[in-house]
Amino acid sequence: MRSRIGTRAGLVRVRHSARPLELLQRGGLAFALTVMIVTIAALEPRFLHVANLQAILIRISVMGIIAIPGAMLLMSGYVDLSIGSVAMLASVVFGQVFKYTHSAAASSACCLASGVLVGGLNAELIARRGLSPVIVTLGGLAGFKGLGELLSGGQSQFGFGSEFDELGTRIIFGIPLPGLLFIALFALAALYWYRSALSQRVIAVGTDRVAARAMGVATHGLPAALYVASGLAAALGGLILTAQLDSASLSIGTGLELQVLTAVLLGGVSFDGGRGSFLGVLTGLLFLGVLYDGLIVLGVSPFWADAFTGLALALAAALDVVYRTIRLTAPPDADLTDADLTDEPALEVARSSAEHR
Repeated sequence: MRSRIGTRAGLVRVRHSARPLELLQRGGLAFALTVMIVTIAALEPRFLHVANLQAILIRISVMGIIAIPGAMLLMSGYVDLSIGSVAMLASVVFGQVFKYTHSAAASSACCLASGVLVGGLNAELIARRGLSPVIVTLGGLAGFKGLGELLSGGQSQFGFGSEFDELGTRIIFGIPLPGLLFIALFALAALYWYRSALSQRVIAVGTDRVAARAMGVATHGLPAALYVASGLAAALGGLILTAQLDSASLSIGTGLELQVLTAVLLGGVSFDGGRGSFLGVLTGLLFLGVLYDGLIVLGVSPFWADAFTGLALALAAALDVVYRTIRLTAPPDADLTDADLTDEPALEVARSSAEHR
């Protein structure tokens, strides 16, 4: 009972006053995406051609794969800003192993293993040792890039064979293989997210780690596992990009962390944790993919895409600040019903834990 009373007073504010902005973040982005698609298609009918839709799916596939654990990390109150350099480092590892073994399978295994090792390092320093996730992963952004440059000697490896290249270029049933990987992984993650207690535990950690620990949530182990998954996803993204370019290029992954973060924040995930949805993240990914491709189809300079991405990131951050301000300034003596309480996944965890006791 004590946990529930504390939750009512500290974690739940007047949801009725915050709901309009919450709907704006979820539904407003979908509306903006629809308007953008209709406008671009009206100006340039080629936009809806199958080849162009395939290009959009290819563009968002790597971002989407990395955004799966990235969104969960952000919801739990953590962040991984090193994913771009991890993707590049994994690509370099693939190229160096292939240089000596000429085996795409062995090189791919080493590539993915490097992502797991890097993710494990982040997990140890941040989740286990309690260091700042922003500082550690920003250090990783620079450090892993430097390590990749050292391993490669500043030279890009290329010519990995047509069979490996199919990972990035093959079309199956009209869908690019990277897109199929993204759809499959996203569907599995979303199914597990909505059908298990994972979402409740992640949101609980992001809302109040002390309360989550008291409720039996692994407040160290869960973020650690997500950091390992983030490293693995970044390495897989680097592997796909290597196949698409047929080159272990040092430019792979440049700016990838900002693109993923923008998509996740646009989807309504709070930078401070404790709030977000997978469907919102998918909408954010589609928004960025359509924006980039639409500008290209309309003949606009690609440099504008980066400018609009930055603007979208600033807008998402502003909406998040306003959302949190509404929740924190709501009257504490508001009339809260049981329906309001069950809207918070963290509270659902508390209720389940109390019932088991």
